[in-house]
Amino acid sequence: MRIGKLTNEELKEIVLSRLPKLSERTLIGANIGADCAWLDLGDKLLVTSSDPITAGGMQSGALSIHVSCNDIAACGIRPSAILTVLIAPPECTKEDVVHIVEQASSTAQALGVDIVGGHTEISDSVNRFIVITTAFGIADKDSPIPRGIAMPGDTLVMTKTAGIEGTWIAAMEHEEKLKGKVSDDLISEAKTFISKISVVEDGVTACSLRDPNGSVNERGIAYSSTHLMHDVTEGGVLGAAYEMADFSGIGVSVDLSQVPVAPCTKAICETMRIDPYRLISSGSILIATSEPNALLDAMAKKGIPACAIGAFTNEGFKLKDVDGKEIDFLPPQTDELYRMN
Repeated sequence: MRIGKLTNEELKEIVLSRLPKLSERTLIGANIGADCAWLDLGDKLLVTSSDPITAGGMQSGALSIHVSCNDIAACGIRPSAILTVLIAPPECTKEDVVHIVEQASSTAQALGVDIVGGHTEISDSVNRFIVITTAFGIADKDSPIPRGIAMPGDTLVMTKTAGIEGTWIAAMEHEEKLKGKVSDDLISEAKTFISKISVVEDGVTACSLRDPNGSVNERGIAYSSTHLMHDVTEGGVLGAAYEMADFSGIGVSVDLSQVPVAPCTKAICETMRIDPYRLISSGSILIATSEPNALLDAMAKKGIPACAIGAFTNEGFKLKDVDGKEIDFLPPQTDELYRMN
């Protein structure tokens, strides 16, 4: 099989169709575009999510914390605890393992998240570091939550810029390939992108906006005017937008001329001949909202860059390139990150 995430069709056939039926305590379980599970704990809600870092190299410690915490934040909930599994290749050194662990620890501390357990081993089953994290968040039932699906007419809003995580990994892991082709200033800028990778504040801010109609679900929990969020991980902005629509059973239209790309990302992607719109981008979150103006105002007050890049429709996947030409909107493919090696 090809390297990277399973396609949506493969995931449905090989994995999802073979899972057992969920119990009543599980509100949301595994599905296409559903990165988090929601469990009913009585007067509280528990949200949890797992993610692997397979191509982060010596930056895997920080990335592993951010990606799982970002999934929790995409539910509008602040993460509080995390489990970490570290599998290292035999050729690694003690110092390598210490570096990964200390990097993960400092990142978790900065986010206010407890590392509460996990597993660490050296294995000849891997040839590079694999770090898998499972994050948890707990919310009160009187807090507004996303509706769980995007709806036709919703605006598609994006925070920050495309390809954030991929840009940082490229600068940190492939600097020699970039030297002489990308300016030192742009490489230096790309190395600072670790500061942009968290979307905890983005997600919490988006979900704090209550539905102006006062809508609640069947359990009496209030809805937010933010209907669905998806942090932009493997597959990039286009992969995330496609998954949101596919999960919601509707269509989506995206205009690439409205998708912001940082100068260093553009330069790195051009040099490495990869697509910034399909490059892993932890640090950006996509939001389906019925109240885009209120959302953009709230983001601006928090100093979080955000803009509208499209809209959800009744059906179909429509994509315009930066020149306004309609092009094919393909389902998520192998992330461009893997083409850097």
